[in-house]
Parts: sequence; structure tokens; C-alpha cells
Amino acid sequence: MGQKKHFQHPATLPALLILLAAIISLLAYGLYNYASQTTLPKGASQSAVGLKVSQADFDLSRLEKGGLSFVYLPVDQNFAARREQVAKTKLAYGSIIEVQGEKNAEKQLSRAKRLAAGHWGALPILLDSGQDDPSAANLTAMSKLAYSLVKSHEIMVNAPVKYKKLFPAGCKFLATSASAPSKLDYCFWRYTEKGNVAGVSGIGYKNVMYAYIGTSQQYKEKYGQLSQ
Repeated sequence: MGQKKHFQHPATLPALLILLAAIISLLAYGLYNYASQTTLPKGASQSAVGLKVSQADFDLSRLEKGGLSFVYLPVDQNFAARREQVAKTKLAYGSIIEVQGEKNAEKQLSRAKRLAAGHWGALPILLDSGQDDPSAANLTAMSKLAYSLVKSHEIMVNAPVKYKKLFPAGCKFLATSASAPSKLDYCFWRYTEKGNVAGVSGIGYKNVMYAYIGTSQQYKEKYGQLSQ
């Protein structure tokens, strides 16, 4: 008398525990499956996506299987090794010159030309100071490099399009917004810095990834075939 009955049927508690375990398993599977997928841009056409590759000894052929069409390679001491890896794939590539406003622009350009040895890739050369809204010094340095390179190659800068007047005609701009950018103002979109590529281990889950803003046909005409 006076005792409360929490469960009317003996099988109720085991059934609830089984149901809870099933829900947890489904959630775990969903999270694992999500993490194993290639990170794609939201709210924009996915004509082509690519990855910034900083590793020197990375097997780039695995990126094609993950649905990527291009890579961007920093122009540094490992540039030639990465470029040799790209040559073994059908991936298009572009070069990143990491610009430092406090250093002499001419010397930075000379170093980049020496390391790239004329092999800039099919994609626009990306001038990137590491700042999405660059300082005055970085803007000045990027502007000098852009004017020096634009006569022989397509150039893109990581800077808002509001600085368009500082750069030569035809210079393209990299979008870094959280939402899909305007196709009229931007060429490529850095849509995440925490990207993942399906089936590719050893690169973690914090990768810089880019999307081409135009159509699949425009990408093919400009830069080559798609991997997807």
C-alpha cells in the first residue's frame, strides 16, 4: 500500500532502453556519415569545388574520387613537389602567392616567380594576405603584384570588391562570405575553412575549400573538366 508503480508492464523499461540505444546508434551513424562526406557550398551552384593543399607529400589522386575538380597550391619551397602530384591527376590547379604587406613587393614577386618557374596553373593566381579585409599595406602590396602579373596571367585577390579601383582591369575577386556571393562581383568563393573530403584521410576536417561561382560549362571552357 502507498507504493507507486512506475511501470505497468515488466517489458516497458527494457523496451525503452532498446529504443534509446537505437536512437543513439542512428545519431552516431548520421554524424559519421556526415563527417565522411565532401563539404559542399550551401545556396550556390556546385559546378566545381576545390581544396587548398599545403602538404608536400599528399596523394592528390584521392581528391578526384572525393568529387573535387581543382586545387590551389601555395607558392613556397614545396610548390614543385605538389605540382608534380597534380600532373598525375586530372585536377586543374592554381597558385597562391601569400602576400605580406610589410615586405618589399618586388622581392616577393621575384621569389614567387622563381619558385613557380612559370607553372602558375590554369586557374587565376590568387593573391592572399591572410586577411579577408586587408590592411592598407597588404592592399598596396597586392595591387603592385596584380599589376605586374595581370599582363601574362589571370589574377584574383582575396579582398572585397569595394577595392576594385585599386586593382587592374580584369582582376577577379575571391568571395569569403558565409552565404553565396553575387556572380557579378566574384569569380570563386572560399566557402569554408573547415572542409572535409570524402574518402580522404590524413588531412583532417579543417581544410580551406573553394567553389567556382559560374556554371559547369563556363568552368570547362576556362579551366578544364569536372571530376564530379
